[in-house]
Amino acid sequence: MSSTPAHPNLPVSTQPTSVDWLFLLSCAVALALVAWFGKINYTEANKTETAKRNGEAVVTWMQDATAGRFEPGFGVAACAGTAPPPAGAAPATAKAPNTWGDCLEAILRESNMKALDNPFREGIALDFAPACNPDDRSLAGNIVMEKITATPPGSAIATIISPLTPDVVIDQKIQVRLSVCDKGAYAVKVAEFEF
Repeated sequence: MSSTPAHPNLPVSTQPTSVDWLFLLSCAVALALVAWFGKINYTEANKTETAKRNGEAVVTWMQDATAGRFEPGFGVAACAGTAPPPAGAAPATAKAPNTWGDCLEAILRESNMKALDNPFREGIALDFAPACNPDDRSLAGNIVMEKITATPPGSAIATIISPLTPDVVIDQKIQVRLSVCDKGAYAVKVAEFEF
């Protein structure tokens, strides 16, 4: 017994169907979305890298300043430290010690840091914040300076980290940690150094 097909010799269409066109359209939309999201992520990552470079510029200036900060006639007087008097010399007349707030004002006014801008906020100058806080997105791009204080040997906690507030006295060398706030206002550590 031979069986014959129900529809013998019907031509097969090779033209795209509406489902094929819908699939191709969805592929094109997906590619466009991937490219768009990629551009947005690249732009935001570039802003974070620019903020880190701003932080590195601050670190470089402060490290360069550290070498001469305790010498007489240091360029930025508000950031000068107090050098101990030579042995046998009379103590110098007492003056109020320099503070971080006065030093920061002088740095932003007199150094090349005044040309740095916040990459997350166009036209806004570089700003310092006491801490990064993800609940406050306006902190994105700000620089955070923290003072690192060593605890006595054998302590359970090796160091204490505290904000470098304007009233912190800087007449002696201090350990500093510099971070920048990323797009989400999370801290990105840049460097730890002595100032």
